[in-house]
Amino acid sequence: MYVIDASVLVADIRPSDPHHEAAHAFLQGVRDRGCPVYLPAIVLPEIAAAISRGTGDSVLARRFVALIQRIPHFEIVSVDEALGHLAAALAARHAVRGCDAVYVALAEARGARLITLDHQQRERVPGGIPAQSPAEALSNVGHTGA
Repeated sequence: MYVIDASVLVADIRPSDPHHEAAHAFLQGVRDRGCPVYLPAIVLPEIAAAISRGTGDSVLARRFVALIQRIPHFEIVSVDEALGHLAAALAARHAVRGCDAVYVALAEARGARLITLDHQQRERVPGGIPAQSPAEALSNVGHTGA
């Protein structure tokens, strides 16, 4: 099981991104194996904004959001009060940035591995939550955490 940060999804669609190949290979492996993926609902505006701002193409941004929503084993999880409280506690205790804390909280709540390109987010994740970059996680797709 995985929680995948928006940074990984955006790198997948941007061939010029230095992490594109690893992100694409990891996500392809996750898709091919049907690994469960949990995404907090905030991922939708995060990826739409990153793609639209980076490309100037709002149609591409909306298409990519729609694509993410159609992947059968990707579950979009609402950020409810309980998840918000857990994220706030993690943010305060581990100095994790606000939206980053939501991904961390979801990983903790679902017992999932966090996959992110955000080095600071990976460094500040509490010890009980496995966090890796897509390149680090490639060997685990379909094994540990899947």
